[in-house]
Amino acid sequence: MDEIDKKILNLIQEEFPLHKRPYKEIGRQVNIDEKEAVKRVQKLKDAGVIRRIGVVFEPKKLDYTSTLCGVHVDKKNLMEVVDVINKHTGVTHNYEREGDLNLWFTIIANKEEEIDAFISDLERRFLLKIYRFPKKRVFKIKTFFPV
Repeated sequence: MDEIDKKILNLIQEEFPLHKRPYKEIGRQVNIDEKEAVKRVQKLKDAGVIRRIGVVFEPKKLDYTSTLCGVHVDKKNLMEVVDVINKHTGVTHNYEREGDLNLWFTIIANKEEEIDAFISDLERRFLLKIYRFPKKRVFKIKTFFPV
């Protein structure tokens, strides 16, 4: 990763350009052409440095509901459970942590019943107890990781 890649990462994590040709705008800001900007971002994505580029919606304003879930999964089944969770289009986060509840994920859906059905299916399929932590208050924390 060179200095231009670092500049691109700093730029797009702060605010991806809302522009007719966003990669042309990215290139302009780091002094490269549009094709080079596309190529570099794709290379960073292929390398796993960039996980995804996308918008973050406020679920409540769209009449959606979401829930944070924590569950203990045995190491031998962890990747199988992770794969099933990751396939659900409403899962926005899924990560392993230390501690008894070693897998945490956030799921969003149109209705609470959709979340209930997904969680119940996971519990039955893998013999799990999934704990739900519904949102009480929202704290938005802006994260920025200088590269």
